[in-house]
Amino acid sequence: MKIAGHLRRADSFSQIISSFTLATVLVVPLAVLAGCTTTQAEPAPLVTASAEVPILTPLAETREAQDKGGIQISIAPAAYSSKLESVEISAREVSPSVIELLGVPSKNPHARFIERTHKPVLEVLPKELRFTVKINNKLPRVFRASGTVVQFNVAGKLASVDQAGYAELANAIVPPRGEQQVNIYGPPIADIPPNSTVGLFLYDVPTRTDSAGNIVEKQNFEWYFKVVSQHREQSGAVTVQRRWEE
Repeated sequence: MKIAGHLRRADSFSQIISSFTLATVLVVPLAVLAGCTTTQAEPAPLVTASAEVPILTPLAETREAQDKGGIQISIAPAAYSSKLESVEISAREVSPSVIELLGVPSKNPHARFIERTHKPVLEVLPKELRFTVKINNKLPRVFRASGTVVQFNVAGKLASVDQAGYAELANAIVPPRGEQQVNIYGPPIADIPPNSTVGLFLYDVPTRTDSAGNIVEKQNFEWYFKVVSQHREQSGAVTVQRRWEE
């Protein structure tokens, strides 16, 4: 009888232990999940991005349309604007959380968990000096702009410009009594000092040829613009991205 009583007490104790173990197994993961679902991400901090947007105005002595040797050329500067962009400022390898560990790529054991931080910046568009050039050929023969040299003068200094920036002009062919519009690209806006003067020069524009097609007359065209900067601001959020990268 004493042995049977001990066995019954042992069975009861085993059931208690089993019940406690099962409850622990169920409650702990639920507590973890509950903690994960109730945790809210902090709002992304806002910062103010700024930019100086240029406005180009022709000087009083500069005529937008100039007529020389039967060729009329007019110049119009681009209208500049600002746009909020996100730029990466840092990237570092960090340790993933328990939940983030579930997303590790199974096919690449060498994948790294990277945290990338981006901040908003206000960019000026277009990013370079840009002019629209309209050519009006009043001559009775075809006008070819090949051989024309383009120069930019910024704040009294000659600016270095890639020839690709005026390739459209160099390849322009305008029939008699016809018109053509091309673009010229200059130095970056970031290189233009505020409240400065910009000069655009077209040198050796062929305006007359002989019967054999040889150029016998060239003309130079010049324009000057005052650059006034307009300060602009816009708020944006700093964002952080955390992910596995292979």
